[in-house]
Amino acid sequence: MKTLFLIPSVVGAVLAAAAGICRMVGLAPHERDLIAAAVIVVIAAEAAMVPAWLARRTEPATRAQVALGGTVLHLLLTIMLAAAIMVSRVVEPNGSFALWLTGAYWLSLGMLVWGLVSIGSGRQLSRK
Repeated sequence: MKTLFLIPSVVGAVLAAAAGICRMVGLAPHERDLIAAAVIVVIAAEAAMVPAWLARRTEPATRAQVALGGTVLHLLLTIMLAAAIMVSRVVEPNGSFALWLTGAYWLSLGMLVWGLVSIGSGRQLSRK
């Protein structure tokens, strides 16, 4: 459950730090692209945690399959939401959105897998 709070916090903190580094070296961070990428990956990662959270009391093999499905759901939701944002012209198609999205995707995937492993190992079951 704490992963649902950690994913947005970590993604926000890391992307804010990356934007700060961009500013320090004289590059424009393109805040709209950065925020759109962050929102997309956070929504996708949070939605991908739901099936694993619902299956947390099942057999280990079932939890492993649900976790794999969660990572696939994360990928597909990220692609679909990014396409919707680009088609609706919220971000420029040739801007930095794809770069921010790539970094944010891998960061959120790492956090998602960390959360899925903690659910799959049963560590969260002992704290009722």
